[in-house]
Amino acid sequence: MAGCNDRRPNREEQREERRREAARHTGLMKAAFGKETDEAIENARIYEEGEGRALLWGAEAEAAKAAVETAQADVDGAQVGNEEAREEAELVEEAAEAVEAEKAAEAAEPAGAAAAATETVTKVVTSFAPEALYRDAEGKTMIVDPAAFTRPGGAYEDGAFGPEQILCSESNLYPVLVAHKRDFYDKNRDYRRGSLFTDRALYAPDVLFSRGGDTRRADVLAIAEPIRAFALENHRSERECDKALADRLETIFRIAAANGIETLIMGAFGCGRNGYPVAQVIELIRTWISQHPGAVPNIVFAVPRFSFDAFQEAFGQPIVEEPVEVVEEEDDDEREDWRDIELPEGITLR
Repeated sequence: MAGCNDRRPNREEQREERRREAARHTGLMKAAFGKETDEAIENARIYEEGEGRALLWGAEAEAAKAAVETAQADVDGAQVGNEEAREEAELVEEAAEAVEAEKAAEAAEPAGAAAAATETVTKVVTSFAPEALYRDAEGKTMIVDPAAFTRPGGAYEDGAFGPEQILCSESNLYPVLVAHKRDFYDKNRDYRRGSLFTDRALYAPDVLFSRGGDTRRADVLAIAEPIRAFALENHRSERECDKALADRLETIFRIAAANGIETLIMGAFGCGRNGYPVAQVIELIRTWISQHPGAVPNIVFAVPRFSFDAFQEAFGQPIVEEPVEVVEEEDDDEREDWRDIELPEGITLR
């Protein structure tokens, strides 16, 4: 039989095919988008441990700036004994109070056109992040890359397959990550923390995605997921594991908000083989959104099918079933005027 010799490629053959495809794609990205790749490399930023969690935005940033200016003016005035400096400090303080009062007044106004800015709209899909970028992203977008902590692209060039490798396979992300091997990945080797890793993150702006000739841009945040399963084996406590996850999610959301991101695309961060219960991850995300409504206007959760139901229940948009209009077909007989019907002799209608 002709079909007897047909067989599916084994894992090693599939991996070898992905190696060849990764090399081909990387070469294509360098040739076609060399300038854009160089710009992404140059403009990339590293957030050190704890730096992302301390980021402020909007009213928080304005209030903090005003407080710093006030404190500095007070110090300057005290040092030189200058009355004018003290008066300046008072004016700065009054200005800061006025800003806060204005913000409070805006918040107290009836809901109107500005109400949308105080809400976070969430959506859950089972597609991979690049597809979500094309189908669901609005405005400035950031994609979370659950990155390998010490190896750029997580062995993408060696045929590995996963969320990070999918991002690399549809963009110029991989050469951007490789360019920061020395200042980001190599330095991470001293901070593995029993597979909990740290909040050090590489922020790459304007990564170029290409699909069928259609190009899109998105910022990418490369940040490692803590691996609870391995951390417990390495004698890390449950408390350490929980704190690592909470800090990592806080870092992601604050970096997105501080960079003016309008759509955040992320997966089921920490779930699956990483060992964190889906319910724990969902609760942390839901709490952050409720405490910072509108900080990130749109969040798309591109999750695997085994996490979809839980995320859909927590963050999915309800499906509104539109009522189906029932059109009754009229029989020709029903349209006849009963007054035109000829009745038998002796029969009358009352």
